[in-house]
Amino acid sequence: MNRRPLLAVLGWVVVAGLTTVISTWAVSLLGEGLSDRVVSPVSRADVARALATATAAPRWSATPGGTPPARARAFTTDGGSVVAACDGGRAVLLSWSPAQGYAVDDVTAGPAATASLEFESDTRTVKVSVACKGDIPEMSVTQERESD
Repeated sequence: MNRRPLLAVLGWVVVAGLTTVISTWAVSLLGEGLSDRVVSPVSRADVARALATATAAPRWSATPGGTPPARARAFTTDGGSVVAACDGGRAVLLSWSPAQGYAVDDVTAGPAATASLEFESDTRTVKVSVACKGDIPEMSVTQERESD
């Protein structure tokens, strides 16, 4: 009986097994960055602390030495919420957040005589316009239903 083919197969199996073991060991040494997703939960206290210290960059361009608008107002609509202010009698949208199911479109953040944006869903469009009455932002809203 010829032992060469048997030894060749046995050698191939040993090399394949060693290659698998060494490859698995090498990947395990690389650790979390390659194969595992590390997710660390955040507690409510951590979220509250982060929100308390968070600052947002203003969306208006103040002149050097200028001051930000004194009065900002938050407005809520079916399509989402908007925070606006007046800067020298001109409306400025400071921030906006669409409600679930809505997206934001056609933003004119200002400063302008009228700052505006649209909250859009599959079935409705909520148009928000902000103008200044003195130094107080006033919002007007129009809603349209999408026709099929």
